[in-house]
Amino acid sequence: MEERKSFEADLRQLHPMLTWIREHLEQTSLSDIERIRIEIALEEGLVNIISYAYQSRKGSIEIIFRHVAGDFVELELYDQGLPFNPLSVKKEADPLVPVEEREVGGLGILFMQKLMDKVEYQRVQECNVLTLQKKLS
Repeated sequence: MEERKSFEADLRQLHPMLTWIREHLEQTSLSDIERIRIEIALEEGLVNIISYAYQSRKGSIEIIFRHVAGDFVELELYDQGLPFNPLSVKKEADPLVPVEEREVGGLGILFMQKLMDKVEYQRVQECNVLTLQKKLS
């Protein structure tokens, strides 16, 4: 099954985006904890796009939800913002460094990678495409 929907890249649209995904996730065999993990990773990706992709311009986010029964759930986030590979700034968190002294940026991607089985970035026809995949257990 594949569904797609476009939303305005605006924080006020975050709740409708997550609600749309939640409705689709509830139709899968994923456990509650797995669905929550996907929602958290998705929220991180969406907030990054909303906050940085378009800067002060208006733009949109297209979300593609793909469910292959018995195999995986995949989400693709498309934006036409500035070219940016978020995987290029991934950082390892040093637990000995206090949070307030750490460099800003990169930890959200690391967090997404911990929650998902696959996180990939591509630049396709003037679009940033962030793919999040979770295998069904």
